[in-house]
Amino acid sequence: MWNNCEDLVVKIMESKVVIPGEILLPSAEGIRPGKGTYELHGHIFASLAGFVYMKDDQMNDKNIQVLEVRRTEERHDHVIPFIGCVVTAKILNIGSRFAKCELLCVEDATLSSNSEFTAILRREDIRAVDKDKIDLAKCIQPGDIILARVVSFGDNQSSFILSTAEDQLGVVSAVGESGERMVPFDWVSVKGLQTGILEPRKVAQVPSLSR
Repeated sequence: MWNNCEDLVVKIMESKVVIPGEILLPSAEGIRPGKGTYELHGHIFASLAGFVYMKDDQMNDKNIQVLEVRRTEERHDHVIPFIGCVVTAKILNIGSRFAKCELLCVEDATLSSNSEFTAILRREDIRAVDKDKIDLAKCIQPGDIILARVVSFGDNQSSFILSTAEDQLGVVSAVGESGERMVPFDWVSVKGLQTGILEPRKVAQVPSLSR
């Protein structure tokens, strides 16, 4: 579908600076969102203002293109998450009571590739209601990209506690059981790009993108 995606990205880069919430490309199997972007309702959006880049990567032994948005000054070694900020994070692994995450962005600043900020998303912090009934595996999965709020510090200076209890927070891009890329279908499920299979998630309800 997007055989000329690199040419399209170059055109975007040359023509303008993108802003948060701007549509970059329709979702496609050979492209996945990277730093400074997120996936929602069949499109990849910018999560910060900057320039668009495409880089090669591998996923499940397949070559894919990763779409990123970078600021002119790309590195943000000095950026530190703070209580109350919204972060973009990747789910690394999950257990029965919490998930371990890697922080990718703090507000609109993309963290540098050597950043070592980690976070914990606890089961009771996933939703605002029915906290004792939450099944973590039905809300998030390893590889998912989430928007979350920092609510507390963790057990060291580079660790934080996250919450997705607000409606606008949660999964914005997902990886299915088979490794398939999935995008939000409604507020409680994501859909496979190729198979159309639905899986449960706590999906971020982004008001400005619900049109």
